[in-house]
Amino acid sequence: MTTRTEPPPRAAGARAAPADGVLIAVDWGTSRLRAMLLDAAGSVLAEVDSDDGIARLKPGEHEAAFERLVEDWPAVPAIMAGMVGSRQGWHEAVYVSCPATPEAIAAGILRFTTAGGRPMAIVPGVMVRSPDRDGDVIRGEETQIIGLLADETGFDGVVVLPGTHSKWATVMEDGIADFQTYLTGEMFGLLAQQSFLRHSVKDGAEELSTYPEFALGIRRTVAEGLPFLAAIFSVRARQLLDGVAPEGNLAYLSGLVIGGEIAAARDSGRLWQGRTLRIIGSRTLARAYARAFDLSGYQAEALDGSDLVVAGLLRLARIADLLPAEARR
Repeated sequence: MTTRTEPPPRAAGARAAPADGVLIAVDWGTSRLRAMLLDAAGSVLAEVDSDDGIARLKPGEHEAAFERLVEDWPAVPAIMAGMVGSRQGWHEAVYVSCPATPEAIAAGILRFTTAGGRPMAIVPGVMVRSPDRDGDVIRGEETQIIGLLADETGFDGVVVLPGTHSKWATVMEDGIADFQTYLTGEMFGLLAQQSFLRHSVKDGAEELSTYPEFALGIRRTVAEGLPFLAAIFSVRARQLLDGVAPEGNLAYLSGLVIGGEIAAARDSGRLWQGRTLRIIGSRTLARAYARAFDLSGYQAEALDGSDLVVAGLLRLARIADLLPAEARR
Protein backbone atom coordinates (compact mmCIF):
# COMPACT_ATOMS: atom_id res chain seq x y z
CA MET A 1 0.00 0.00 0.00
CA THR A 2 1.23 3.48 -0.91
CA THR A 3 0.42 6.65 1.02
CA ARG A 4 0.93 10.17 -0.30
CA THR A 5 1.12 13.15 2.05
CA GLU A 6 0.81 16.78 1.08
CA PRO A 7 3.36 19.10 2.76
CA PRO A 8 2.16 21.97 4.98
CA PRO A 9 1.05 25.04 2.97
CA ARG A 10 3.70 27.73 2.50
CA ALA A 11 3.28 31.44 2.99
CA ALA A 12 1.76 33.39 0.12
CA GLY A 13 4.28 34.00 -2.65
CA ALA A 14 6.62 31.27 -1.39
CA ARG A 15 4.85 28.13 -2.57
CA ALA A 16 7.11 25.53 -4.18
CA ALA A 17 6.09 22.71 -6.51
CA PRO A 18 7.58 19.21 -6.90
CA ALA A 19 9.44 20.53 -9.95
CA ASP A 20 11.56 22.55 -7.48
CA GLY A 21 12.84 19.37 -5.84
CA VAL A 22 16.60 18.77 -5.85
CA LEU A 23 16.95 15.67 -3.66
CA ILE A 24 14.96 12.64 -2.53
CA ALA A 25 15.57 11.61 1.08
CA VAL A 26 14.66 7.98 1.79
CA ASP A 27 14.13 6.15 5.07
CA TRP A 28 13.94 2.48 4.06
CA GLY A 29 13.49 0.03 6.87
CA THR A 30 12.49 -3.57 7.35
CA SER A 31 8.74 -2.98 7.07
CA ARG A 32 8.27 0.46 5.48
CA LEU A 33 9.67 2.61 2.67
CA ARG A 34 9.34 6.38 3.06
CA ALA A 35 10.54 8.99 0.56
CA MET A 36 10.58 12.79 0.85
CA LEU A 37 11.21 15.25 -1.95
CA LEU A 38 13.31 18.20 -0.74
CA ASP A 39 13.96 21.61 -2.23
CA ALA A 40 17.29 23.48 -2.17
CA ALA A 41 16.57 24.79 1.34
CA GLY A 42 15.85 21.32 2.67
CA SER A 43 12.08 21.81 2.99
CA VAL A 44 9.84 18.81 2.31
CA LEU A 45 7.80 19.40 -0.85
CA ALA A 46 6.08 16.02 -0.92
CA GLU A 47 6.15 12.75 0.98
CA VAL A 48 5.14 9.20 0.04
CA ASP A 49 5.44 5.85 1.77
CA SER A 50 4.59 2.23 1.15
CA ASP A 51 4.80 -1.18 2.80
CA ASP A 52 7.63 -2.21 0.46
CA GLY A 53 10.03 -2.72 3.33
CA ILE A 54 13.22 -4.72 2.90
CA ALA A 55 11.66 -7.84 4.44
CA ARG A 56 8.95 -7.89 1.76
CA LEU A 57 11.16 -7.52 -1.32
CA LYS A 58 13.14 -10.15 -3.17
CA PRO A 59 16.58 -9.50 -4.70
CA GLY A 60 16.21 -7.40 -7.83
CA GLU A 61 12.88 -5.83 -6.81
CA HIS A 62 14.21 -2.74 -5.00
CA GLU A 63 14.65 -0.43 -7.97
CA ALA A 64 11.14 -1.08 -9.27
CA ALA A 65 9.65 -0.52 -5.80
CA PHE A 66 11.50 2.76 -5.40
CA GLU A 67 10.75 4.13 -8.88
CA ARG A 68 7.10 3.15 -8.57
CA LEU A 69 6.87 5.19 -5.38
CA VAL A 70 8.48 8.35 -6.81
CA GLU A 71 7.25 8.12 -10.40
CA ASP A 72 5.58 11.56 -10.25
CA TRP A 73 8.73 13.32 -9.03
CA PRO A 74 11.67 14.78 -10.97
CA ALA A 75 14.68 12.54 -11.74
CA VAL A 76 16.89 14.05 -9.03
CA PRO A 77 19.48 12.19 -6.89
CA ALA A 78 18.32 10.12 -3.93
CA ILE A 79 20.06 9.44 -0.62
CA MET A 80 18.85 6.48 1.45
CA ALA A 81 19.32 5.33 5.03
CA GLY A 82 18.26 2.23 6.94
CA MET A 83 18.11 -1.47 6.16
CA VAL A 84 18.27 -0.72 2.44
CA GLY A 85 22.05 -0.82 2.95
CA SER A 86 22.08 -4.19 4.74
CA ARG A 87 23.02 -7.52 3.21
CA GLN A 88 19.31 -8.13 2.64
CA GLY A 89 18.82 -4.68 1.08
CA TRP A 90 19.27 -3.14 -2.34
CA HIS A 91 23.07 -2.95 -2.05
CA GLU A 92 25.21 -3.51 1.03
CA ALA A 93 26.87 -0.35 2.34
CA VAL A 94 29.88 -1.42 4.43
CA TYR A 95 29.97 -0.31 8.07
CA VAL A 96 32.12 2.66 9.08
CA SER A 97 34.20 2.19 12.23
CA CYS A 98 33.41 4.04 15.43
CA PRO A 99 34.25 6.76 16.40
CA ALA A 100 32.46 8.17 13.37
CA THR A 101 31.94 11.81 12.43
CA PRO A 102 29.39 12.93 9.84
CA GLU A 103 32.29 13.43 7.44
CA ALA A 104 33.53 9.87 7.96
CA ILE A 105 30.04 8.48 7.43
CA ALA A 106 29.59 10.59 4.29
CA ALA A 107 32.91 9.29 2.97
CA GLY A 108 31.57 5.74 3.31
CA ILE A 109 28.42 6.40 1.27
CA LEU A 110 27.81 3.80 -1.43
CA ARG A 111 27.02 5.41 -4.80
CA PHE A 112 25.45 3.83 -7.87
CA THR A 113 23.12 4.70 -10.73
CA THR A 114 19.75 3.15 -11.57
CA ALA A 115 18.94 1.70 -14.97
CA GLY A 116 17.17 4.96 -15.73
CA GLY A 117 20.24 7.03 -14.90
CA ARG A 118 19.22 8.36 -11.47
CA PRO A 119 22.19 8.93 -9.08
CA MET A 120 21.67 6.98 -5.86
CA ALA A 121 23.49 6.96 -2.52
CA ILE A 122 23.17 4.65 0.50
CA VAL A 123 24.36 5.78 3.93
CA PRO A 124 26.60 3.18 5.62
CA GLY A 125 25.96 1.81 9.07
CA VAL A 126 28.45 2.19 11.92
CA MET A 127 30.23 -0.59 13.82
CA VAL A 128 32.07 -1.00 17.11
CA ARG A 129 34.80 -3.61 17.55
CA SER A 130 35.52 -4.27 21.21
CA PRO A 131 37.42 -7.08 22.98
CA ASP A 132 35.22 -6.50 26.04
CA ARG A 133 31.86 -7.04 24.32
CA ASP A 134 32.82 -8.45 20.91
CA GLY A 135 31.20 -5.75 18.80
CA ASP A 136 28.07 -3.87 17.86
CA VAL A 137 26.38 -2.45 14.77
CA ILE A 138 23.93 0.30 13.99
CA ARG A 139 22.16 1.00 10.70
CA GLY A 140 19.68 3.82 10.19
CA GLU A 141 19.87 5.38 13.63
CA GLU A 142 23.24 6.98 12.81
CA THR A 143 21.41 9.26 10.37
CA GLN A 144 19.04 10.44 13.11
CA ILE A 145 22.03 11.23 15.32
CA ILE A 146 23.58 13.26 12.50
CA GLY A 147 20.27 15.10 12.23
CA LEU A 148 20.48 15.91 15.93
CA LEU A 149 24.03 17.22 15.49
CA ALA A 150 22.82 19.42 12.64
CA ASP A 151 20.39 21.05 15.10
CA GLU A 152 22.60 20.95 18.21
CA THR A 153 26.17 21.67 17.14
CA GLY A 154 28.65 20.50 19.74
CA PHE A 155 26.19 18.20 21.50
CA ASP A 156 27.93 16.18 24.24
CA GLY A 157 25.89 13.48 25.91
CA VAL A 158 23.94 10.30 25.33
CA VAL A 159 21.35 9.71 22.63
CA VAL A 160 18.88 6.91 23.31
CA LEU A 161 17.05 5.46 20.31
CA PRO A 162 14.40 3.04 21.63
CA GLY A 163 12.91 0.35 19.46
CA THR A 164 13.07 -3.35 18.72
CA HIS A 165 16.83 -3.08 19.22
CA SER A 166 17.34 -0.06 21.43
CA LYS A 167 20.55 1.93 20.88
CA TRP A 168 22.48 4.04 23.38
CA ALA A 169 25.02 6.26 21.61
CA THR A 170 27.69 8.36 23.29
CA VAL A 171 28.00 11.50 21.16
CA MET A 172 30.83 14.00 21.52
CA GLU A 173 33.14 16.13 19.39
CA ASP A 174 30.51 16.26 16.66
CA GLY A 175 30.37 12.52 16.12
CA ILE A 176 29.39 9.08 17.44
CA ALA A 177 32.06 8.03 19.94
CA ASP A 178 30.52 4.71 20.97
CA PHE A 179 27.19 2.91 21.24
CA GLN A 180 25.58 -0.20 22.65
CA THR A 181 22.49 -2.17 21.64
CA TYR A 182 19.85 -3.60 23.98
CA LEU A 183 17.24 -6.05 22.65
CA THR A 184 14.56 -4.37 24.74
CA GLY A 185 11.67 -4.18 22.27
CA GLU A 186 12.27 -7.67 20.92
CA MET A 187 12.53 -9.13 24.42
CA PHE A 188 9.27 -7.44 25.43
CA GLY A 189 7.51 -8.86 22.38
CA LEU A 190 8.83 -12.37 22.98
CA LEU A 191 7.88 -12.34 26.66
CA ALA A 192 4.42 -10.87 26.13
CA GLN A 193 3.45 -12.88 23.07
CA GLN A 194 5.37 -16.16 23.05
CA SER A 195 6.49 -17.01 26.60
CA PHE A 196 4.32 -18.47 29.38
CA LEU A 197 3.75 -14.86 30.52
CA ARG A 198 1.34 -14.37 27.61
CA HIS A 199 -1.37 -15.87 29.85
CA SER A 200 -0.84 -13.11 32.42
CA VAL A 201 -0.86 -9.99 30.20
CA LYS A 202 -3.17 -8.28 27.72
CA ASP A 203 -3.25 -5.07 25.70
CA GLY A 204 -5.44 -2.32 27.10
CA ALA A 205 -6.90 0.87 25.73
CA GLU A 206 -4.25 3.19 27.19
CA GLU A 207 -0.55 3.72 26.53
CA LEU A 208 1.42 1.36 28.75
CA SER A 209 3.46 4.14 30.33
CA THR A 210 0.28 5.77 31.70
CA TYR A 211 -0.54 2.82 33.98
CA PRO A 212 0.66 3.00 37.61
CA GLU A 213 2.03 -0.53 37.17
CA PHE A 214 4.53 0.82 34.61
CA ALA A 215 6.03 3.03 37.33
CA LEU A 216 6.15 0.03 39.67
CA GLY A 217 8.10 -1.99 37.10
CA ILE A 218 10.60 0.86 36.66
CA ARG A 219 11.05 1.11 40.42
CA ARG A 220 11.60 -2.64 40.80
CA THR A 221 14.50 -2.82 38.32
CA VAL A 222 16.05 0.66 38.57
CA ALA A 223 15.67 1.75 42.21
CA GLU A 224 15.27 -1.57 44.05
CA GLY A 225 17.67 -3.58 41.91
CA LEU A 226 15.46 -6.65 41.45
CA PRO A 227 17.48 -8.94 39.13
CA PHE A 228 15.93 -8.88 35.67
CA LEU A 229 15.41 -12.64 35.29
CA ALA A 230 13.71 -12.74 38.68
CA ALA A 231 11.71 -9.60 37.94
CA ILE A 232 10.07 -10.95 34.82
CA PHE A 233 8.86 -14.07 36.66
CA SER A 234 7.07 -11.78 39.10
CA VAL A 235 4.68 -10.90 36.25
CA ARG A 236 3.24 -14.42 36.57
CA ALA A 237 3.32 -14.39 40.37
CA ARG A 238 1.39 -11.10 40.55
CA GLN A 239 -1.41 -12.56 38.47
CA LEU A 240 -1.58 -15.86 40.36
CA LEU A 241 -1.26 -14.49 43.89
CA ASP A 242 -2.84 -11.05 43.65
CA GLY A 243 -5.20 -11.33 40.68
CA VAL A 244 -3.60 -8.33 38.96
CA ALA A 245 -5.49 -7.26 35.83
CA PRO A 246 -3.69 -8.44 32.67
CA GLU A 247 -3.72 -4.92 31.17
CA GLY A 248 -1.89 -3.51 34.17
CA ASN A 249 0.42 -6.51 34.20
CA LEU A 250 1.48 -5.79 30.61
CA ALA A 251 2.38 -2.25 31.67
CA TYR A 252 4.31 -3.71 34.60
CA LEU A 253 6.24 -5.98 32.22
CA SER A 254 7.00 -2.96 30.00
CA GLY A 255 8.31 -1.07 33.02
CA LEU A 256 10.49 -4.02 34.04
CA VAL A 257 12.04 -4.34 30.59
CA ILE A 258 12.65 -0.62 30.01
CA GLY A 259 13.83 -0.23 33.60
CA GLY A 260 16.18 -3.16 33.11
CA GLU A 261 17.67 -1.38 30.11
CA ILE A 262 18.15 1.85 32.07
CA ALA A 263 19.70 0.01 35.03
CA ALA A 264 22.10 -1.87 32.75
CA ALA A 265 23.19 1.35 31.03
CA ARG A 266 23.68 3.04 34.41
CA ASP A 267 25.68 0.14 35.82
CA SER A 268 27.92 0.05 32.73
CA GLY A 269 28.82 3.72 33.21
CA ARG A 270 26.86 5.13 30.27
CA LEU A 271 24.41 7.04 32.44
CA TRP A 272 24.88 9.36 35.39
CA GLN A 273 23.13 12.29 37.00
CA GLY A 274 23.48 15.55 35.10
CA ARG A 275 24.51 13.96 31.80
CA THR A 276 22.69 15.41 28.80
CA LEU A 277 20.12 12.92 27.46
CA ARG A 278 18.10 12.94 24.25
CA ILE A 279 15.51 10.35 23.23
CA ILE A 280 14.90 9.89 19.50
CA GLY A 281 11.97 7.74 18.47
CA SER A 282 8.29 7.43 17.69
CA ARG A 283 6.02 9.58 19.83
CA THR A 284 4.50 6.78 21.92
CA LEU A 285 7.80 5.04 22.61
CA ALA A 286 9.61 8.32 23.24
CA ARG A 287 6.97 9.28 25.80
CA ALA A 288 7.38 5.93 27.55
CA TYR A 289 11.14 6.36 27.79
CA ALA A 290 10.83 9.98 28.90
CA ARG A 291 8.56 8.88 31.75
CA ALA A 292 10.88 6.00 32.61
CA PHE A 293 13.85 8.37 32.87
CA ASP A 294 11.83 10.81 34.96
CA LEU A 295 10.77 8.03 37.33
CA SER A 296 14.43 6.98 37.56
CA GLY A 297 15.60 10.48 38.47
CA TYR A 298 17.03 11.56 35.11
CA GLN A 299 16.03 14.39 32.78
CA ALA A 300 15.71 13.56 29.09
CA GLU A 301 14.27 15.47 26.14
CA ALA A 302 12.29 13.48 23.56
CA LEU A 303 12.68 14.31 19.86
CA ASP A 304 10.81 13.14 16.75
CA GLY A 305 12.92 10.64 14.83
CA SER A 306 11.14 11.27 11.51
CA ASP A 307 12.24 14.90 11.38
CA LEU A 308 15.81 14.04 12.34
CA VAL A 309 16.13 11.47 9.54
CA VAL A 310 15.46 14.24 7.02
CA ALA A 311 17.91 16.61 8.73
CA GLY A 312 20.58 13.90 8.83
CA LEU A 313 20.16 12.87 5.20
CA LEU A 314 20.27 16.51 4.11
CA ARG A 315 23.50 17.14 6.03
CA LEU A 316 25.14 14.02 4.59
CA ALA A 317 24.00 14.95 1.08
CA ARG A 318 25.63 18.36 1.47
CA ILE A 319 28.90 16.88 2.73
CA ALA A 320 28.92 14.32 -0.09
CA ASP A 321 28.17 16.94 -2.79
CA LEU A 322 24.91 15.30 -3.84
CA LEU A 323 23.12 18.66 -4.02
CA PRO A 324 23.43 21.44 -6.59
CA ALA A 325 25.98 24.09 -5.65
CA GLU A 326 23.38 26.62 -4.49
CA ALA A 327 21.95 24.07 -2.01
CA ARG A 328 25.23 23.02 -0.33
CA ARG A 329 25.42 25.90 2.11
